[in-house]
Amino acid sequence: MQKGLSGDLLSLKQTIRRELEDANRARIGGNEGQARVCARRAAGWAVSFMRSLTENREIESNAFDMLQWLAQHVDTADAVRAAAIRLTTHVSLDHTLPFPEDPLEDAGMIVEALLGVDGPENEEG
Repeated sequence: MQKGLSGDLLSLKQTIRRELEDANRARIGGNEGQARVCARRAAGWAVSFMRSLTENREIESNAFDMLQWLAQHVDTADAVRAAAIRLTTHVSLDHTLPFPEDPLEDAGMIVEALLGVDGPENEEG
């Protein structure tokens, strides 16, 4: 999933914006699970891009793995680490999460922290 964005920041921002818009549409449509999946993908794209830049190689992994890496990375700010952990926490059997934070806001925080992108409504392109 995380392939092909080796240096194209504009394309990356458009991809992230579409994922966050899809997350909002899913939420409005009553599909909170899909909203969380889209939010996780948006954040995963940002992590993958930043890892590609810092490690000077293309990172090919899924969003879940990228968020787990971010949560374990020593230089990750505490709030960003907590958001990554929440986005990778499995839902319970009754489809609830063990915390009140909004997954879409968590994804937005990660994207903003890594790329300086506020969210779909504030993004150019």
